[in-house]
Amino acid sequence: MKKIITLCWSIAFFQFAIGQNMVKEADSLKDQGLLMPALIKYATTFAQNGSEEVSYKIASTAALLWTSQMRDTAFYFLNYAVQKDSTLKALYEPQFLSLVNDPRWEKIEEMQIRKYETKNAPIKNEPFARELFRMVIKDQGFMYAGNIERRKYMQNGGYFGTPAIFPILAMEEINMKENQRRLFELLDKYGWPTASEVTEYAAAGAALVINHSSYEIRSKYFPMLEEAFKKGEAQPLRYAKMSDRLLVEEGKEQLYGTQIKFNNGVREPELIKDPQYVDKRRAEIGLGQLAPYLKDRFDIDWQVVQKK
Repeated sequence: MKKIITLCWSIAFFQFAIGQNMVKEADSLKDQGLLMPALIKYATTFAQNGSEEVSYKIASTAALLWTSQMRDTAFYFLNYAVQKDSTLKALYEPQFLSLVNDPRWEKIEEMQIRKYETKNAPIKNEPFARELFRMVIKDQGFMYAGNIERRKYMQNGGYFGTPAIFPILAMEEINMKENQRRLFELLDKYGWPTASEVTEYAAAGAALVINHSSYEIRSKYFPMLEEAFKKGEAQPLRYAKMSDRLLVEEGKEQLYGTQIKFNNGVREPELIKDPQYVDKRRAEIGLGQLAPYLKDRFDIDWQVVQKK
């Protein structure tokens, strides 16, 4: 009996290891823009273990393909993926941009919000929260395709690999303007969204949209974000990004190291005030060390000895 149990565990572990490797291969293909090969590997893995995690990957990958058939696939697997999920993650997932105007998306929103509220607390301003979640998706929804082409742009010495990037950039601009127009209406109606009113995730959406607008708009609304942050009602990173961006635009040194520039084709941080104390400033507002942030986000090796 012990030999049989050991054999069963060995087989299960072997299948799990194979599944994990296949997921990693699929993730790599997806990062390269090879969506159909990635989808096939995800589907093969799902057939073996049927996990919610892989189902979510299938849903997001299918959504990126933008066809009606793939939308059906995305909704099928998304519904499975979130059955036991009481978070709001799916509601601000940029890769679901192709789904948000489908009537089935409202059912996903309703289901996730109700589960979230059951586990946590009622969302005080749910209509505002729903719109902010969609703004995050609209703001970031074309970043997958855009970032792949931006990497090629750097590799090709300043040339995009395909003219298909230009309509994508145009759609990014359209979504940005639509987000700004609607957000200004909502800000006039409700004021700045706070974490206690719309959840931290939705509140971050307002800062995201404002930070991607013009200097004039950022400087107008930054005091509202700053006030919310000081009350513990806004994410530190959103505050730091907008603060740093305004400083750079004004020809000053940034405080938290969130703003990046290209110098002869190489990414590096914009000038930082007293860089040896940047981690101290970041810690004071609730952010981690700068070097890991730059490495993880931008693959920048930043080495400045820090002082306390």
